[in-house]
Amino acid sequence: MKTHARILLALGLCLALLAACKGPGAPAGEGGQKLTTLDMGAVERHFAENKEKGRVTLVMFWATWCPACKTELPVLENLRAKYPADKLDIMAISVDDTEEAMTGYLKTRPVPLDVYLSKADVGSEFGVKSIPALYILDREGQVAFNSSGAYPLEMLDTVLSPLVKE
Repeated sequence: MKTHARILLALGLCLALLAACKGPGAPAGEGGQKLTTLDMGAVERHFAENKEKGRVTLVMFWATWCPACKTELPVLENLRAKYPADKLDIMAISVDDTEEAMTGYLKTRPVPLDVYLSKADVGSEFGVKSIPALYILDREGQVAFNSSGAYPLEMLDTVLSPLVKE
């Protein structure tokens, strides 16, 4: 029951924040890697667009200094290769303190995903307490899964497969 309450709370926050949208920052990055700074309004608009298009959304909060996060990125890359972008949107949202930390990491380890730098409000609005933190929203924008920690490809695939195929 606690899980259902948390899901409803997260959904309520998402809907309430959708009304207070603000624009994202300017793109930055190296070698074609898209790095955009996001505030909560931009995240909510992104979710609304995915809901409108019937896409499942996977969000991972991570940081360049987090070893578990670095092991989770290849898992997300494998999911990106398995599921088409029109069915599954994957957002890797960094909670690094500076853009320089992210761009430096992306120079040495390019990530074939949409990578974003979080403004302070995004992680706190999601209730992120530790990283990596994963959230999966179904086609209706409802939180279908959320948890902290690194997960193997098979486990995430088990969660995603029925959602993407609906």
